[in-house]
Amino acid sequence: MLISFNGVLTDADDKIFSSRSRIYKYGDGFFESIKVIQKRPQLFDLHFQRIQRASTLFHLPLSEKWTQTFFEEQIELLCLKNGWVNARCRIIFYRESEGFYAPERNKCGFIIEMSESNGHYPINDKGLKLGEYGLILKPSNFLSFFKPLSAIQYVLAGIYATEHGFDSVVLFNEQGYVTEAFNANIFLISGDEIITPGLNQYCIDGVMRHYIIQKLRHLGYAVREQEVSEEELLMADEVFISNASRGITWVESYKDKNYNFSTTYKIHADLFGL
Repeated sequence: MLISFNGVLTDADDKIFSSRSRIYKYGDGFFESIKVIQKRPQLFDLHFQRIQRASTLFHLPLSEKWTQTFFEEQIELLCLKNGWVNARCRIIFYRESEGFYAPERNKCGFIIEMSESNGHYPINDKGLKLGEYGLILKPSNFLSFFKPLSAIQYVLAGIYATEHGFDSVVLFNEQGYVTEAFNANIFLISGDEIITPGLNQYCIDGVMRHYIIQKLRHLGYAVREQEVSEEELLMADEVFISNASRGITWVESYKDKNYNFSTTYKIHADLFGL
């Protein structure tokens, strides 16, 4: 399998970093996950906007030649060279520098890695079982909007979900409000309204979240971004989670609450036509 290492096609098994790399030492960088259908990265304009925001806030300046078109062409080339039509893509941006916590420079490098995937956004046949994870609260700062390489909070939440038999777990912010699931944004359906934690609740600024909100409003749905308490989560009629790889996934239960799914199915059809 081939990857793109700063624009050079490289075997995925090749050694590309030394033990001095800041990726290993500090998790110094961020990443972006993208769904690829027919060799084309989906919603990539939104992904690239988030990459640019993260680049500024992480002090990792992108090279002038690393435009949206450049990355789209790199992804298409990797699909061709690996023999894939549909894939899951991950772009890692990292700091190339010596130094300890304070780097000596802020030069940015990137890696594009991919794995073969399906070519659509399927709705799940069986609903998800959600649990809660309150051992680590999401911090109230800009890091919560992005995907830092040091994603230990999500790793530990994923381990907790596996150990306790959950498909995913709900994360909370420092004020005790719902922010997201450990691997996706979260949406509630209550009556005629669709509710999701606002960005002021420090949920991840998900590309699929953004797409769903804008598309549903365009279609005439009432969508509110606000504080979401656990009580509201338990009172909702339906719950679904979203991310760039899967689209929408409906939730069957949280604690002792069981949810319906008919409106979620309709929303999925409205958004993805399946």
